[in-house]
Amino acid sequence: MKNVLLMNPVKQDGIVTDRLHMGLSLLAQILEEGGHTVRIVDYAFLRGMGREVRAPEVEEVITDFQPDVVGVTVFTYFYDECLKLVERISACTQAPLILGGPHFAVFPEDFRQDPRVSYIVRGEAEDVILELVNNATRGKRSVFIQAPSPLAGEIPKINLDAAAGNPHLKVYQIQLSRGCPYGCTFCSVHQVSSRTIRARDIDVCLEQICEAKDRWPSIETVCITDDCPTYDRERFKRFLRGFAERKIGGTIWVDNMRANLLDEEMLQLYVKAGGSNICLGVETGHPEVFDAINKGESLQDIRYAAEMIHKYRLALGLCFVIGLPGDTLERHRASMQLARQIKPDYIFWNMCIPWPGTGIHRWYIEHGTIGDIRNFSTLIDPQVRFSDPVAVSADFPKQDRIKAWLMANLETHNYFHLSHLGRIVRLVARYGLYGSLFIYLRRYAGRAMKRLCVETRKRTGCWKGSVEL
Repeated sequence: MKNVLLMNPVKQDGIVTDRLHMGLSLLAQILEEGGHTVRIVDYAFLRGMGREVRAPEVEEVITDFQPDVVGVTVFTYFYDECLKLVERISACTQAPLILGGPHFAVFPEDFRQDPRVSYIVRGEAEDVILELVNNATRGKRSVFIQAPSPLAGEIPKINLDAAAGNPHLKVYQIQLSRGCPYGCTFCSVHQVSSRTIRARDIDVCLEQICEAKDRWPSIETVCITDDCPTYDRERFKRFLRGFAERKIGGTIWVDNMRANLLDEEMLQLYVKAGGSNICLGVETGHPEVFDAINKGESLQDIRYAAEMIHKYRLALGLCFVIGLPGDTLERHRASMQLARQIKPDYIFWNMCIPWPGTGIHRWYIEHGTIGDIRNFSTLIDPQVRFSDPVAVSADFPKQDRIKAWLMANLETHNYFHLSHLGRIVRLVARYGLYGSLFIYLRRYAGRAMKRLCVETRKRTGCWKGSVEL
């Protein structure tokens, strides 16, 4: 039997998370059931723990664990970090190196000529990982493996025992299903997990959640990460009823939901089960741009769903994409207007990425230009750092896209902290966004005054007759 090291890199100053990489934890379960010893080192998770957990150096991990096989997951955003990680691993071990992850769904040729890489797995690895590790050797050139999609019953439970930093886990992730039947032109999920829904047994999922909560008391939130969790509304309601009946406790967080698949009964059950948020994919508020992306729902569906979410006092999130086919700086204002009308608790303003194999990639080939997608983050980070857009068109050039990005983040939600005001002011001056800066400062001052009033009321006990904002 072998020692298997599974790793996920992170950018030095990039996005971190409070979640353990789910794919690696699923593979760890299969490998341990097959008799191997597995260690997961997820640097994005460990860095997200801050000072609570020390993230060991790569060389330290390899010296201590002495792996016989090393696996690295590759995300396109972390492409450069993966290159650096491969270099560091290869410098201190001759163990066969396996690369996998969603990057290869759209860039299957990457790393094929890298002599340090023994195997590349494209697709979901559950059905191939055990045999691959059992027989892994280091050759002179990489072996490319096209993995088949596992059936629902072949998706294992998550293994948390193998993960570095596991005593500090606060979020447990689970998939109730894989796949999405919808054909949104901007989405590449069909290349990663297919359009065919593979529905896992709800009772098995609930048992796994209960087991994890009992074993790891630090878990506070159960996160549903399905591609389309509510594709079958009655099935999702059955999950919520089971969650509440088992008195699992904590909160439920769902990464994304479709507006047209929500109803009042679902929201009632969601609140009863401990649901905390609902994030809707809006993408754009302009009707013509919206109609062209083939979402299978309407802007009215989104408005109505938002009203229901507010009614049940759940945190409402919205996801927008700047630069979809037909979008312009002027049309982008319709998205900002819709965001103001809906009044979400949080928003993601994503810059468009025309992923190979999608409808919008074909559109950009004909109507625009596409740069190197590798290492690009679709978001401005909270420190106001960002990269230039990777795709542009004649009607929506680079400068206008950056301007739209900054306008949206300044005017529609509380994203940037005042400690970064110097950087914000420099960008405002460069792009002429003084009106957006005024809105940002006015909203920030309003929040500060509200906090001051609350603190004053708490200290003095003057909750009646005090000044209202």
